[in-house]
Amino acid sequence: MDIKQIEALSSVISSSVAQLKQLQSSLKTTEHTAATTKAEFLKPSLEVVAAASQLIALVRTPERYLMDMSTAHQLSASLRVVVETHVVEILRDKGKGLKKALSAEEIGAYNHVNHLKLARVLRLLATHHVFDEVTPNVFANNAISNALDTGKSLAELEASPDEKYDGSNGIAALVGIFSDETFHNAVCTADILKDPQTTNSFSPYDAPFALAWPGTRNIAMYDWLNLPENNYRKKRFGMGMHGMNSMTPSDAILRGFDWSSLPPGSIVVDCGGGVGSVSLPIVQTCPQIHLIVQDTAPVVAEGPTFWQANQPQALAQGRVTFQGHNFFEPQPAENKNISVFLLRMIMHNWPDAECIKILKNVRNSCTRDTRIVIVDNIMLFASRSQEIAGQETGTSDPDALAPEPLLANWGVANSLSYKQDLNMLSNHNACERTVPEFASLLSQANFRIVEVHQAHQSWLPQVVAVPI
Repeated sequence: MDIKQIEALSSVISSSVAQLKQLQSSLKTTEHTAATTKAEFLKPSLEVVAAASQLIALVRTPERYLMDMSTAHQLSASLRVVVETHVVEILRDKGKGLKKALSAEEIGAYNHVNHLKLARVLRLLATHHVFDEVTPNVFANNAISNALDTGKSLAELEASPDEKYDGSNGIAALVGIFSDETFHNAVCTADILKDPQTTNSFSPYDAPFALAWPGTRNIAMYDWLNLPENNYRKKRFGMGMHGMNSMTPSDAILRGFDWSSLPPGSIVVDCGGGVGSVSLPIVQTCPQIHLIVQDTAPVVAEGPTFWQANQPQALAQGRVTFQGHNFFEPQPAENKNISVFLLRMIMHNWPDAECIKILKNVRNSCTRDTRIVIVDNIMLFASRSQEIAGQETGTSDPDALAPEPLLANWGVANSLSYKQDLNMLSNHNACERTVPEFASLLSQANFRIVEVHQAHQSWLPQVVAVPI
């Protein structure tokens, strides 16, 4: 047991907690979410989580630590139970007393789940600080479980189960996806990696997803979600993506590339941009920019309604327009003199071959002054060194790494990025990428990196590249 490192990590926790306390005193609210949405809280919060997790790994026996990791699937399984049986909403809607608590038997009477089994599921989650067990077999929501609340009554959920996630913050939908489709897919990862026929394949048709469900051997996951029988999953997926967006501040897209530096008349194309919700702050803060939102025709057809509700002036002035387009096809001929192509959360959905095709289609419409801005997770190596010998990566972000004695990639505090990387592997045979991997990918489409905004303060990491 490395006592010196344990003491160093304890010191990090103490100093970071002191910083959080000082920051908290400036707020009028003690609500947890009020702090986590403020950029200045992010680094000390990450330091506490990273140091505490690293401390646990040092103090626990290796065997016990491994057993905890290997049984973590039970947490995902339990979260799926409570999301799909409306436990959070039942407690909020029907709970009694100051804490609005109910016994497992009372909850089971509402959602028709055996109360003896349900109590065990809820106790595991309460042991991990999701729900409170206020007295034996009696449970209540807490700040963490409340994040799963869709805001609907039990009567509404029973009357329209397929609409459970509509109008919610999307977090419950996201948990539903991760604990259902992605969970099933991940179980087959070892089978795909062990099989000599698939281990070296990066085709979407050889993703672990291909083995996880009946009839999926020759279909990609996105196409599977579009099948009529998967309409519920498709709706949940859409709301889950909204949940992912809700986890970042609305102006996160501005914390990287300097959009205000673009000259008047600049055109920005948001590739695969949905209705343009993520690009909204760019138009709001940079009136000199004209935005083209690209996505499939059915998706962009919903765009004017969104902009009419959120920025009608830009819509009326023609500063935002919509273009039905498949990014695997060449860019429309009318897209000339584009200042920036924005690709947000696009690259991580596709293996390298597909990404290169997307990038080459963009490259063919670039001028010498065009920039591309890729918004995706940028993976850090766990080692202190972030360079690969002999590989040119372009500019890096010096503030991205965690300070000693923490792991350079922020350890467990940043583990969601690495879990998401393996989600992409199990779902699509795709990946999140390191800076060297982005540099290699971009060079194959005749781009080079000129800026990297990787520090956690930017919320949405960005790679900025130029044509070569």
